[in-house]
Amino acid sequence: MPVESFDDLLKRDEQREKDGFPKKIKIRRILIGPKKVISVPYVEEEKLIHGDFEPMGEHGEDLAGHGQGEVGEVVAEIPLSEGEGEGDSEDESNQAGEGEGEHGSESEVYQLGKELSEKFQLPNLKDKSKKVPTNEYIYDLTDRHRGSGQFLDKKATLKRIVKSNIALGRFDLKCIDTSKLIVGPQDKIYRILAMEKVWKSPAVIFFVRDYSGSMSGDPTEAILSQHLMLYATILFQHEKLVIPRFIIQDTEAKEVAARVYFSARSGGGTFIPSAYKKINEIIESEGLAKNFNIYVFQGTDGDDADDGRQAIPEIEKILNCANRMGVTVFKSGDRETAFERYIEKGGFPERKYIFRMHIMPNRDVTDEQNEEAIKYLLVQD
Repeated sequence: MPVESFDDLLKRDEQREKDGFPKKIKIRRILIGPKKVISVPYVEEEKLIHGDFEPMGEHGEDLAGHGQGEVGEVVAEIPLSEGEGEGDSEDESNQAGEGEGEHGSESEVYQLGKELSEKFQLPNLKDKSKKVPTNEYIYDLTDRHRGSGQFLDKKATLKRIVKSNIALGRFDLKCIDTSKLIVGPQDKIYRILAMEKVWKSPAVIFFVRDYSGSMSGDPTEAILSQHLMLYATILFQHEKLVIPRFIIQDTEAKEVAARVYFSARSGGGTFIPSAYKKINEIIESEGLAKNFNIYVFQGTDGDDADDGRQAIPEIEKILNCANRMGVTVFKSGDRETAFERYIEKGGFPERKYIFRMHIMPNRDVTDEQNEEAIKYLLVQD
């Protein structure tokens, strides 16, 4: 029986769902080192239980670890800091982060990333000091073989002929007569086509999300959709090449896990420079500029307590080491936001090769508009 590819298995799993059966293929991410994760697909089989009972403990309670929940499934959430989430009410259940489940299983994220990777690429990838192997291969005339091959290496062959004739005593340095040199089959050195693994400089991508009170509702849903699409593209196309970092910001900035990034809510104010300071702290403390390509993608409504005096210097630091910084600003009407004012003051829109700002409405954002935003933030002119 031929071995099926992962894509074929995913298609079969989609057909199962269409036929009314639950999907079986899932993807589990396993930590194999500091910030190193591998994705392992696995199949979940149905549990067969005879009779009308469930496995129970000695005193009637469920046995721990024997439920049907997924590994890593969230059963309760702890606020990021004291007092966070205050003021949340039941009618807020459809706000930021609550719709995460609608994107489906991780196999669907994989499929989404596969589709988007055909449209979007990371811009300005550069060679850095650190390089990592990828799953890409090229074919080149790099290997050498004596006696036969595809391309005669004249320089290496000449060296070999001279060496052989010196050993045979037929090479006189005072009077070189090439017509008397013996050329054996093994003296001919050929280059042969070989498959070589591609090594590339890795990248770090900072996803920055304004989760202040003014970003609740449609803007949050839109930026999460955009960053989810970017994240899916990265997982599929650059899984071994890119490290995603997630930062949320209201009046303060925090680096968080991906799960928290896509679900956290806040009712606080806004101080955008705190996110830039956090990014610069991470870059400097971990020495990322030397070894990594750096990208920053941010979503905000542009409201800010800063007038640019703190933000502009921090953005300059980021642009000095980043390959691309892309910001989506959600706004209503034509009112210029504080963020737009100091971005113009800093002259950043003129540096389109490295800085991109995309303005979007803060209501009823469509998937097509989100894709257009990603295209503008990523694609080179």
